[in-house]
Amino acid sequence: VRYSLLRTVVDPLLAVAGPEGLVRLEFLPAAWEYHTRAHAIGRQLFSPPAVQVAAEGEEATAPPALSLEIIEDPPHFIPLRDQLAEYFIGQRQAFDMELDLHGTPFQIQVWNQLLKIPYGKLKTYGQVAKAMKKPQATRAVGQAAGHNPVPIIVPCHRVVGKGGSLVGFAGGITTKARLLRLEGHTLGESARIEEPRLF
Repeated sequence: VRYSLLRTVVDPLLAVAGPEGLVRLEFLPAAWEYHTRAHAIGRQLFSPPAVQVAAEGEEATAPPALSLEIIEDPPHFIPLRDQLAEYFIGQRQAFDMELDLHGTPFQIQVWNQLLKIPYGKLKTYGQVAKAMKKPQATRAVGQAAGHNPVPIIVPCHRVVGKGGSLVGFAGGITTKARLLRLEGHTLGESARIEEPRLF
C-alpha cells in the first residue's frame, strides 16, 4: 500500500493506492496527521482476515502470515499529481488512472454511474437514481455519493440536490462550488454556496 500527501489549490489531499489502483483521495484538515490516516486506511482495506478458531476437538492451523507494507511513496503519485494540476488549471476534463473502489455493490454501482457524468454537466441525485433504473433510491444514491472514496476523480461534485442546491461534499460546499465554477458553472445566487453557519 502506497500513499502520499498532494498539495493542491483546494486543499491538501491524501492519496492511497493498493496493488490494483487508487483506493482513496481524501481531503485533509490542515492539522491532520496524514501518515496516521494513511496507515489506518491501509489496514482497514488490506489487512489479512482474522484467523478462524477451530471447532472443539480440532487443531487450529494458522494460515501463512501475510505482511502488510504501508509506505510513503510520492513518486508513485506523480501521474495523479500532474493530472490534478492540469484539471485545476482547466487543461484536463477526464482522468486516466486505475481505480480500486471498495464499497458495497450498490455504492460501487453509484460511483460507476457518477463516472459517466461528463465534465461541466450536472445531474441531480434523482437523475442518477433513474439512470440506474432505481428511481426510488434517490436518498440511497445521495448517501453512496457522500461515501465516495475518490472525490474529484469520481465526480460526485457534479451531483446537486433538487432545484440545483449544492449539498453534500467531503471537501465542503465551498470546495464543491469552486470545482463547479472551474468547470464553467455560474451557480446563480451566491447565498446557495455559503457554508452553513452555527451562530
